[in-house]
Amino acid sequence: MKHSLTIALKSQSIAVERFLRVVRHRGFNLTHFQLNMDDGLYNVAMTVDSDKPIHLLTSQLNKLVDVKEVTLQNLQHQQAV
Repeated sequence: MKHSLTIALKSQSIAVERFLRVVRHRGFNLTHFQLNMDDGLYNVAMTVDSDKPIHLLTSQLNKLVDVKEVTLQNLQHQQAV
């Protein structure tokens, strides 16, 4: 399943590295990544793909001290080709 998330985090490069490490360690494949800076925060829009439940990722991201907010945008079933 593909999941679209937006994440607000501190504007520090180490914060981006930390949350990307969590994505990788939880077994989610990053298929889209966009990083913007707004009001002193990094706003990340990303799409991940995995058969694992998305709450495994969102709960871990919310535990990171640098992450201010995690929002799940939508869920899409991956189409068979």
